[in-house]
Amino acid sequence: MKGNVIKNIFFPFIFIFLINGCNSTSTNVSSSWESESDLKEFLKLLENDEPYIGFFNIEKNCISNIDDNYLKARNKIFYAISIATDEPEYERERFLRFLKKNSYLKSDCLDEWEKTITILTYELYKNETVFDYQPKNIIEHRDIVYAEYPNKKLHLDLFLPTQPKNKPIPGIVAIHGGGFYVNRKIWYEPFGQYLADNGFAAVVIDYRKKPAVGLKDIVYDSKAAVRWLRANATKYNIDPNWIGAVGSSAGGHLVSLLGTTANIKELEGNGGNEGVSTEVQAVVGIATPALVADGKNSTIKRMIGLSNEEIKQISPYENVNSKSAPLYLIHGTTDFVVKPENSQYLFDKYKEKGVHVELTWMEGEGHGFFEKNDRAIKMATKFFKEQYSNFIQK
Repeated sequence: MKGNVIKNIFFPFIFIFLINGCNSTSTNVSSSWESESDLKEFLKLLENDEPYIGFFNIEKNCISNIDDNYLKARNKIFYAISIATDEPEYERERFLRFLKKNSYLKSDCLDEWEKTITILTYELYKNETVFDYQPKNIIEHRDIVYAEYPNKKLHLDLFLPTQPKNKPIPGIVAIHGGGFYVNRKIWYEPFGQYLADNGFAAVVIDYRKKPAVGLKDIVYDSKAAVRWLRANATKYNIDPNWIGAVGSSAGGHLVSLLGTTANIKELEGNGGNEGVSTEVQAVVGIATPALVADGKNSTIKRMIGLSNEEIKQISPYENVNSKSAPLYLIHGTTDFVVKPENSQYLFDKYKEKGVHVELTWMEGEGHGFFEKNDRAIKMATKFFKEQYSNFIQK
């Protein structure tokens, strides 16, 4: 089970550190690595994601002298990233001190270096599942490309029940949190597996993250995931007329926005399967930020760094309408990261618009209660079953 505190946080405190520099073919100095082949494998991963991360380009432009001492220090931080299950903050700070002390980093490169090393660390350090879950009888399809951009391919894992069905089964898009900065789909793997064990076709997705892209780009990715699932419904025996979405924290924001902004052109993006509907039929938001534009919850808005007008476009709260998808909110009463009033705001707005909404308060629970066990996904699954039953009876 993951012990990473940062992924419990909707907007993680991003420490400013640096690391970088990398001649993609320089592996002659391997300090800390058990073998040079391990280092080469890490460099290969980095090279494959270079268009997105941009590490080699920044190193070429910002490091004044790529000598053996630099390579040795660089490979130490690479090693720290490769074995980390939590963000390697100490190692990054130590590497930055080394760069400054020895005048390796050009003075005008600090901001770009910080951005690149943040992306590098979050893309390549290891993630683990939020809790242990042993699936009973499911089929897994791993690392399917669901969206493609000039500098990045995005992948999902698809989990299906093994029992043959006489009719198509409902689909669910599951989106992890992490403040839009960190985490990958493995974090939410138990959610997808549990849903499949309970008769759903579930996709667990990776998406692009800050600071490599903006928040609106991340919204595009969530929309692309819905389009992929609907476009491939026949292939996997999924009901294209009923797709749900579940997410927590930052993922809660994304799925709630899916429920309130179906087929809005400005939010669709161009990741693939253009023209396919992004409407969802039910949403479960866990520890969900409402993003109210009028000054409420100003701390979260300040950390996003968007104006009120920009927030209105990507705010679940501001986009609630009479055609929004039914919503189930689950929130800890002692959540100091995404405060409980966020769910209350959404609940009240849904009521105002006359749309089905439910809210469960988790007494005494903080922000990361959904990581501890399968309690939250059990509650979500119950809601999805009820909503799908209502749908097919109409």
